[in-house]
Amino acid sequence: MSKKIIKASGPQHLRLLERLKKGPCSTVEARHDELLDIVQPAARVHKLRHEYGYNIKKVWITALNPGGSRHPFAEYVLFPGKYKGDKKNGVK
Repeated sequence: MSKKIIKASGPQHLRLLERLKKGPCSTVEARHDELLDIVQPAARVHKLRHEYGYNIKKVWITALNPGGSRHPFAEYVLFPGKYKGDKKNGVK
């Protein structure tokens, strides 16, 4: 997918995609990392999947939130190939 197309849809999409190319990214990291600063990571992932075809899976993890409490969070992982829709096995 062309970076020009994604850039036109907003810099948050491009920042998130570039971060996912380096490895998994949790919603906490996407929201609180000063370089990412993405308020609604799920919405950005949805657009990258459904409009641009990126194969991004969601996995639930338990981690510490910024306040130090354990909390479930989504972690997003970029896989090769095109997104083919949600699976029934809990990985979306």
